[in-house]
Amino acid sequence: MALRTNPSSLPAGDRAATSVLRDRWWWAPLAALFKVGVRLRHSAYDRGLLKQKEGALPTVVLGNVTVGGTGKTPHLKVLLQKLMDRGQGERWAVLSRGYGRKSKGFHRVDRTGTPAEFGDEPLELARRFPGVPVFVCEDRLEGLKRIAETGLADAVVLDDGLQHRRLKPTVSLMLVDTTQPVDRDHFLPRGRLRDLPVRIPEADAVILTRCPSPYTKGDLRLWGHRLRLKPDQPLLHTGTQVDGLRAMTTKRYAGWPASCIAVSGLANPAQFEHQLSRQCRVLSHFAYPDHHTFTEDDLRAWAAVLKRETAGRRPEAIITTQKDAERIRPLEAAADLPILVASLKIQWWDEEPLGALLSSLRRKVGVSEDGSDI
Repeated sequence: MALRTNPSSLPAGDRAATSVLRDRWWWAPLAALFKVGVRLRHSAYDRGLLKQKEGALPTVVLGNVTVGGTGKTPHLKVLLQKLMDRGQGERWAVLSRGYGRKSKGFHRVDRTGTPAEFGDEPLELARRFPGVPVFVCEDRLEGLKRIAETGLADAVVLDDGLQHRRLKPTVSLMLVDTTQPVDRDHFLPRGRLRDLPVRIPEADAVILTRCPSPYTKGDLRLWGHRLRLKPDQPLLHTGTQVDGLRAMTTKRYAGWPASCIAVSGLANPAQFEHQLSRQCRVLSHFAYPDHHTFTEDDLRAWAAVLKRETAGRRPEAIITTQKDAERIRPLEAAADLPILVASLKIQWWDEEPLGALLSSLRRKVGVSEDGSDI
């Protein structure tokens, strides 16, 4: 059964509160133990008791210190596209753990495959970038070695690899969700932290995500102070907006319905609903756990709500995300439902710093390939 919410039945203030950090204080003892374990693990790597190793290929790693919800995959897509646009013949590949897949080991993602084989996000990336090889492997060092053996890539972008301490990345990019600030959060299972916030200043650059509008220099200085960044550490910020809708079955562009049902399997479903509500009225929201495996029973529940009136209106369509669509599409009943897929667009609020970051990133990757100190 879904972790279903029906925000349309809640007051506006309560609906907005779904994005507020939750302090499940009764988990405080376990959260304290988890934090100690994380500290000990990092200390072992920092002291050299556990060894780090550079990958077989230069690596650009995106990550965060929380469980999901910062927009890693949308940012990876934008960065990868910009790197290819600015490139001079470099061949990029993507390596992911493939969260949610049932397979094990190293695999190249087949665009005609399923989320059960490769995970929803790697499959989405493979379909978005047909010319870029996408791979999955739990062991990042082993995955990089196997990619190098294929001879298909000169450098690799890793989705969510900053907790894989065995790998020493060439470039590390840390994402911080401004709607879920880490300096006010708690460790799992009390809160959403899975890593130490003090690791944020260790990244080569920090990207603030889900910023509602461009920040002033003063705003950025305050965020830099809150996150305890180094004076010369690049700090960028982005916003997220829905770029448009496509019909899931035909992939053709579609107009916005007057009212809809939202379906999401996300770490932060409230953000998705908020984005949809700017364009149409969300009458009901089926909010499932992140990377939820959809079933025919789920689709029957959506179909039943489509036939009902809520507040004098009947929903005209079901709207879901791109990564959720990968897990919905294979179901037989999906073709009979009016399912629209919302594509999210990353808005960079600082184009000049972004250009500098991309140039620095390509330079560092090039230096790594040449083995030069220049």
